[in-house]
Parts: sequence; structure tokens; C-alpha cells
Amino acid sequence: MNISESLEDYLRSVYQIQIEKEFARVKDIVEILQVKTSSVISALKKLSSRGFVEYEKHGYIKLTQAGLLEASLLYEKHNSVVAFLQGVLAIRTSEAELLAHGIEHHLNQRLLTKMEALTKFFSGELELLEKTQRFIGKYEEELQMTLDKQGAGRSYTVKAVKGETETKRRLLGMGILPGTEISVERIAPLGDPIEIKVRGYRLSLRKDEASAIVVETE
Repeated sequence: MNISESLEDYLRSVYQIQIEKEFARVKDIVEILQVKTSSVISALKKLSSRGFVEYEKHGYIKLTQAGLLEASLLYEKHNSVVAFLQGVLAIRTSEAELLAHGIEHHLNQRLLTKMEALTKFFSGELELLEKTQRFIGKYEEELQMTLDKQGAGRSYTVKAVKGETETKRRLLGMGILPGTEISVERIAPLGDPIEIKVRGYRLSLRKDEASAIVVETE
């Protein structure tokens, strides 16, 4: 039986609590998910109607056999995603937990298995893991080399155009594409606007637009 992403979070939270205690309480779920009591009660009613939890108003919450099976799968998936984000990508715990909440709902078993395989592989190849993480760190640094952080009187090659869809569309429409050379003609005292020359045309960019243009500085 398919349930919504939100209900999956509630079901996994009940399981997480039940691992440590025999029963869960509404306030326990409120603390874990940082939601309102009314939201928890509403979710529990839906889970109860689907046969996943046993719950009566103001009473304890306990997973049924069907709930235990479904929740254990969700819990294992969540832990696998967090382990990959932390162990392989070196993302700090709090951020990994937050990201996992969004990612886990959209993973199929095949991709999850591949992530688990990589986590297991790198756990036995620490030198290769460190090399991979250094490479990722360097790549992230390169993506921070944006046009708004560069000086005037120099030319730069566009490496990538990122940012919000509308900003990206506007910049691409100006002819600012990967591989294009940009000359920074003048930068206003507060860094906004930035006057550039691209493809023989002089243009004026806002600072937020310039921050979406990743450039090569060498």
C-alpha cells in the first residue's frame, strides 16, 4: 500500500521511537519531526486507517505487524542514504539528515543498492576515499569562482552558468555560455552593477547575475 512522503516520515519516526521504547507518544513524534501536535494526530489517524499503527486518542502508539515491516524498510533506507552522504560525500550529520529526508522518497531500490555498494566499497578503501573527497572539495571550490568575486580589467572564460531557472535563462539569452570569454570592464563601488563585454557587446549585470557565472581564473 503506497503512502505519501509525509506519512512515510511519521511511520519511520514511530519505528525509530519504538526501537528505544515499547510505545511511542505523540509528543515524541512532535520532538523528532518538529511539527505541530495536530499534524501528528492527523497523520496517526491516516496511518491507523491503513492498518500501520494502533492508536487511540491520548493513548500510546504502536506499530502493527504491517507497520513494522513497512517502517523497518523506510528506516533502513534512511540510514543508508545518511551513511552515503556522511561516509562518502563527507556531509556533516545535521545536513545529511536533512538531505536524506528529501532524497529517500525518490530513490528506487536499484539506485539505493548502488549507493550502499559505494559506501561499503569506500569503507575498505580509505586512501581512495580521501582522494575522492579531496577531489570533491576542490571541485566545490572551483564552483565558488564566480564572476562577482573577480576584478575589473581582466578577461575570464565561462566555465558554467548556474542559479535559478529565470536567471540562467536570462544569462544564456545574453550569449553567456560555457567556453565564452568575458571581459570585466568596470565594477561599481558596491559591486553592483558589473559592466562586461561579451561577444563584442557591452552589458551590465546585477551582482546576483554575476554570482551565477562560474569562471576559470587562470
